[in-house]
Amino acid sequence: MKKLKPFIKAAFILIAFIIIFQKINIQELKNIKITSPFYLFLAFLSFNLSQIISALRVHTYLKNIKVTPTFKKQLMLYYVGMFYNTLLPGGIGGDAYKAYKFEKSYSQGYKKIIKALLIDRISGLFAIFILISALIFLSSFKQFVIFSAILLIVSPFILYFLHKYFFVEFTKSFLKNLFLSIVIQSLQALAFLFILFALNIHSHLIDFIVLFFISSIISVIPISVGGVGLRELTFLYGLDMLHLNATIGVVSAFLFFVISVISSAIGALFIKGVKNV
Repeated sequence: MKKLKPFIKAAFILIAFIIIFQKINIQELKNIKITSPFYLFLAFLSFNLSQIISALRVHTYLKNIKVTPTFKKQLMLYYVGMFYNTLLPGGIGGDAYKAYKFEKSYSQGYKKIIKALLIDRISGLFAIFILISALIFLSSFKQFVIFSAILLIVSPFILYFLHKYFFVEFTKSFLKNLFLSIVIQSLQALAFLFILFALNIHSHLIDFIVLFFISSIISVIPISVGGVGLRELTFLYGLDMLHLNATIGVVSAFLFFVISVISSAIGALFIKGVKNV
């Protein structure tokens, strides 16, 4: 089954883009131009700043269980993990590789280390819930306002409950890491905003950001590579629901994927540097 994963993912991406190209206006696609390339550079910087802070969040969680690499090593290993996740799909996962390296160097046991990496991911997910809930009030998705109000109120409490009862050893860094998670997701949204500016899109920005966050949640589904196909489909159907230009959403989502791939490739430079962490 493991050997089939790359083929399953490739098949999904192919099917996703067949659906996308059947539904978007090809002439509109041809007419889309990057009018301000500098904004793409800003998007790249913003995305990578979010990854640096993500490495800091993992670093903070790992300190709770006395796994204490230098932040430089932590950052290098984080990018190597991105490289394995994005550019070597179906092979060793980035989190599995990090867990192996940390256990080998600190002998804290895989269970503790995996818990640290898991609560790190969960914190990021709940930060997205909080940000989506807040932005819904300013968006065109008015039908979800009541649900969003409830989600905005309960999300921090649910996350704290998870820390308190299932990830006890990480409770003391709850507030710091929740703040870092919100900063990380905000920077990713800023990166996406810069992509929109590069395409000369300056209207319905909140709607685009809400869909971006929704696509970030959906892209966690392990049927794609780096969320490609999943993000584009989210924008296709989400913008269609609002009667907005779905083509520009698909292009902007794909450009975000390209930036993430280029950023992940940086990890290849650090593979030798993380032999010992």
